[in-house]
Parts: sequence; C-alpha cells; structure tokens
Amino acid sequence: MRPVLRLFALLLWLLPQALAAQGAPWAEAEVIRSEGARIERLMLRPPTEALRDEIAARLADVGAAWDTARAGYGAGAATDAIDAALAAYAQAVRAGAAPEAARARQRLWAGLIGAAGDHALAALAAGDADAAGSWLNIRDYARNSGATGATRAVAALKAGTMTPETARAEVEGELLTIAAGALREAVTAARADLAAGNAVLLAGDLGRAEGMLAILSDNLAARLGAPARDALAEALAQVPQTGAAALDALDEGLRGYAPVALSPEETLRRARLMRRFTALVLFDYRIGVRDGEIAIPLDYHEAITFRTRAAMLLPEVAPGMADAAGAARLHDIYAQMEPMIADRVDPDLLQPLGDEALAIIDRSFGAEVAQGGYDLAVASIPEVLDRLAAAASAGDREGAEAARLEAYAWFDPDIEQRLMPRAPTLALRLEALFWEGSASAPGLARLIATQAPEAQVAGGIAALTAALDQARAVIETPLSPVTAALQSGGIIFREGLEAVLILAALVAALRAEGVAPRRYRLPLAAGVAAALVFSVALWAAARWVITVSTLAREALEGGTALLAAIVLIWLTLGLTARGGHVATLRRRVAAGVSGTGLGVLAFFVVFREGFETILFYEAMLVDAPPAGVLAGLTAGIVAVLFIGRAVLLAGRRLPLRLLFRVTGALLAVLAVMLTGAGVRGLQTAALIGATPVAWFPESYTLQLWLGLYPVAETLAAQGAVVALFLVAWLVRRRAARKVAVGRGAGRRTRAGQPGEET
Repeated sequence: MRPVLRLFALLLWLLPQALAAQGAPWAEAEVIRSEGARIERLMLRPPTEALRDEIAARLADVGAAWDTARAGYGAGAATDAIDAALAAYAQAVRAGAAPEAARARQRLWAGLIGAAGDHALAALAAGDADAAGSWLNIRDYARNSGATGATRAVAALKAGTMTPETARAEVEGELLTIAAGALREAVTAARADLAAGNAVLLAGDLGRAEGMLAILSDNLAARLGAPARDALAEALAQVPQTGAAALDALDEGLRGYAPVALSPEETLRRARLMRRFTALVLFDYRIGVRDGEIAIPLDYHEAITFRTRAAMLLPEVAPGMADAAGAARLHDIYAQMEPMIADRVDPDLLQPLGDEALAIIDRSFGAEVAQGGYDLAVASIPEVLDRLAAAASAGDREGAEAARLEAYAWFDPDIEQRLMPRAPTLALRLEALFWEGSASAPGLARLIATQAPEAQVAGGIAALTAALDQARAVIETPLSPVTAALQSGGIIFREGLEAVLILAALVAALRAEGVAPRRYRLPLAAGVAAALVFSVALWAAARWVITVSTLAREALEGGTALLAAIVLIWLTLGLTARGGHVATLRRRVAAGVSGTGLGVLAFFVVFREGFETILFYEAMLVDAPPAGVLAGLTAGIVAVLFIGRAVLLAGRRLPLRLLFRVTGALLAVLAVMLTGAGVRGLQTAALIGATPVAWFPESYTLQLWLGLYPVAETLAAQGAVVALFLVAWLVRRRAARKVAVGRGAGRRTRAGQPGEET
C-alpha cells in the first residue's frame, strides 16, 4: 500500500509542474493585476464593514492566484522577490494604508512581468516558441498591441524563419524598451502627482519606477555603469523627502539612456513620431487655450500628452543624432514647454519653441523625418491602444477617451484613406469600432462613455485590433493595374454620383419649366468651379501651410453636408409647391434668388466630397499603378456623366406631371442621404453623441450608398426630414382638393345659369 501512496503523492507533486509546463500562468497573473487595481480603487472610498469584507475577499483572490501561479514561476530570487512584494502589499491593504498599498502593488506587478520576461527569453534561447509566446502574455502591453516586434519574432521562430538567438535578441530589445519607456513615464507622472499633492498616485508612480529600475538593473549597469545605476536608485528613494529635486536628478541620469541600440530604420521611425507629437503640441495647444483659459479641455490635455510623449522619445533617438548639442537643446525645449503649458501662456509664446524643436529634428534626421503616413500609423496605434487600456483599467475615463481620439487621429488620415478605395465596408466597420459600434457590440467611444467593465473595453480593443490586422492585409496586398482601375473608378463614381444626381434632377426640372438655360447654367457652373478650386486649395493648404486635424476635417464634411441638405430641402419644397413649379419658381429664377440657391447648392454638394476625394486618390497613388488609377478615374467620370445625361434626357421625354413627381422624390431621397451624412460627420468629429439602435439593420451598404446608419441621432434627423416632406405633400394634396372642389362648384353654378353653355 505504501508504494501506491508514495506514487500518488509523487503525482500530486508533479501535477502543478506539468500544468506549468503547458504554458505560463497568465490567467492567474491577470487576476493579480486586475484585482489589485480594483482593491486600490476601493481603498479610496469611505470605509464601511461591507467594503472591508469586499477588499478582504479580493485580497484572498490575489493570494490564491499567486499560490496557483507560483509553481509555474519556479524557485529562485525572482519568485522570492514576488513573495516579498505580495506580503508587503497584503500588509498595507489590511492596514488600510492606501499609498503603501499602491506602491507595493506596482512593485508586485513589475516582479511578475520581469520574471515572466526572463522565462520567455529562456524559452526562446531553447527554441521553444510556444512557451515563449505563453510567457509573453504576462507583460505590459501584451494583450492589446497586436503584432508587435516580439510577437512577430516568436511567430518567425515557430515558422523556422528566424534563429533562436535572433528571436531572443529581438524580444529582449522590445521588453527593455518598454520598461525604459514605463520608467520615464512613471517619473513624469510622479512629477505631476507631486505637484497636485496626490499621495496615492504618487506612491504608485514611485512603485512602478522602482519595479522598472529592477527590471532594467543589469542593462542600466551595462549601458551607464553601475555607479550611475545606483545613483538612479538613490534619487528615486529620495523623492518622498526632496521631491522635485530628486525627480530632476532622475531625469538627468536617464537623459542619455537607451536600453538597446536602435537600427537606423527604427531610429527614423521614432524620430518621425517625436516630430509628429511636437507639431501636435503646437496645434492642440493653440486650439485648447484662449486668453489664459482652457477653451477646449480635450485639446489642452492632448497638448500635455503629446509633449510628454515627445520628451519620452527623445532619449531613444538621441544616440542616433550626430548633433549632440541639438539633442541637448531639444531636452531643454521640452522641459521649458511643460510649465508654459501648465501656466496656459499665450500660444504665440509657445510657438517659437515648437518651431525651433521641429527645425532641430528636421536638421538632424533630414527630409525623411517629416514624412509620416501609413507605416508610422501602423506602428503607433497599438501603443496608443495600450494606453487606452491602461487608462480604462485605472478608471481614468478622460485619459481613455483622449487615447481613443489619438488612435483615431492616426487611423483616419493614414489608414482609412488608403483602405476606403479598396475595402469601403471594412473602413466603415473600423470607424464604427472606434466610435459607437452597434447595439449588440458597442464601440470604444460608447464603452468609455458608459464606463463599461474592463473586460468589455479589452474586448472592444481586441475587436478593433483584429479589424486593423485585416485592414493591413488589404492595404499591403499589391494592386494590379486592373484592380487599381476598378478601385479608382469606384471612388469617383461613389463620391460623384450624389452630386450629379442632385444637379441633373434640378436642371431637368428647370428645363421642363421652360426656364432659359442661361438662367441656371452660370450659377451651376460657378458653384461647381468654386467647389473644385476650394477643394484643391484646402488640400494644398493642409499639406503645406496649415494642419487640418482629423476631427476638424470630419466637422467640415459634416457641416457642409448639412448645409447642402438645407439648401436642397428648400429648393425641393419650392420646386414641388402648388403652382411653384410654374409660377413661383420662374419668378424666383428671374429675380436671381433661385439662381443663387442653385449655385450655393452646387458648391456644397461638390465641395462636400471634393477634399476627401483628393485625399483618397493621393492615398491610392502611394502604391497603385498610376496608369490604372488614371484609367479608372476617367471611366468613373464618364459613367457619372452618362447617368447625369440620362436624367436630363428623361426630363425631356417624361410627361411634366410625372417628371416633377420623379424628380421631387429623387431630390427628397438625396436630401435624406445628405442629412444622414451630415449628422454622421458631426458625430465622428465628436461634436454630438451617437446612440446605436438595435431595430435598424446594420448594413454597410446602406451606410455607404444611402447614408443610413443604425444610430438614433442620424435616424432621428432623417426622420424629421421625411416628416417635413410628408407634411408638405399632405398640405399640397389638401390644397389641391380644395381647388378641385372649388372649380367643380364653379362649373356647376355656371351650368345652372340661363343661357350659359355647359
């Protein structure tokens, strides 16, 4: 019996080891992270017996998760450090000491991810891609970054296209770079929380900095020397006593530190990112601050974020700058900007510093650094989504929303513009995922606004990341000349059809009225020409003179569409009013009123899509065969003009009454479309809210071609337009019946008079 019992005991001992060998305990690590964050938030509430019980239960869950995960981590100094951090954390929580708990929680998490990184690197060195990938789930930014360099290296090792040594070096470089960035971010946050007097957040910042210093310890000693590393640790320990002076020493000690030597390509990528952030500081600050006051909080806080991000990137690219004095000057500029932004100085005082920083960056990295585009957006969005997830996890709704808008600002000009010609329905789906989503699957804007649970936000980010991966696959597939021609023709056909239908229907109605062509040709031609000129001028200005933000462009498109809808509704109601199609309209045209209205309408319907159409073609020409694009453009224009000509010919052949019914219905439908597009533009400019509805079909075809979105606000506005047309139709019908009755009565009266013929 004893041998059996011994065997059973041996199996019980081996079982956790076997389970650990199957994969890293990432689920348990996630429990520790998420429950620890919840406990920290609960400790900020007024204490009650029920609250203490909930905290104790969650703390027990953290302890149980570590008991399960410990076997996977194995014995060693790293595991002992995690044990100590957990014990300190539990003691602080039980004592109700929120600052000490926040500091210990950050050290605990840093210990978990640091040890997980060591396990991942060991697995890579052994050529075990599966184990490495499993351990890489336990790290900052692992769940939301999508295809980072580390995950690509693991995939390449598994596919046999990368050696274990190269894969290990690739992953180690990324882990060290993330830790260095987190260290600088923690120091920056500590400075802000120290100034604000927030003891709990400051303690968390210091704990995170301590944890990152521990992860980077060997690298810091190798890159800066052991004395410099020890000086950093000493400065960090002095922050509670000396405050800003210790933080200044930390900044100074980290000024020239880069954990790995970046390749020239990676250095240029980060320099581009730094340049873009610097330019956005100036742009958002000028919008966000007026007369020393915060005019638009979102833009003001974005300026703060962008300055911080630019300053954090500088140490990473500084080793690649031949001009050491220029790098030092950039450091000083970013340092000077911080208090100026905090004091809300006049934007004109900040502008020279920003211009000088941009000039130094351009001089150091050449003309290429000013080029951003698709590659930079693809590299930047995952990091921004990571910050969104971190902000949502911490309950920072404003931070999460700022990160969402930043990610959308990367997506819209650099990815959506290239995706829309190739896969318009996928582009619409991605836009919805950034914004309100659907009733069954809320988008990120909706999730953040409703303060959805962390798991739901993570699910929204995962869905967006998966769709972005699909978009990358579409965009990065080379185009043949035939495919380029088809997509090019589709752009001009889709964007131009609406304008041609509106103008052709109006012209057909005017011709049927017998209005002389010269009465409407000049205002129509002037409106179209002005729209084309303004579209090109705005594109040129946005490219070389001014910065047109993503939200500003969305607002411009939405506002223009609504103005076009208003003019079109006015003209349509006048055109179909009783007697208006003969008498009133002619009098208006003769007086020049309707001619002006037609010119204004022509301008709005063309300008609404003109600027965006230019952007679409500019994006296509990045990698599409120019001959195919030109052929498609020509074919699309011919097709649109053919349809317009067909409408005009139909206007000559149809009976007058039928013509006005057809054109009136067509113009009413187009007015509804413009209204939907206008409201949607204001929603994607974050000017009005968006509420998904479940009762309307979620069809990207309806959205693309008819402007019908499953969103309450757009449908309500379109419903109001439909109601307006119905009321006008009922009023006309009632008036027509009265006229008919009056005429009939008149005929009967005349028939009854002596000597009158009937």
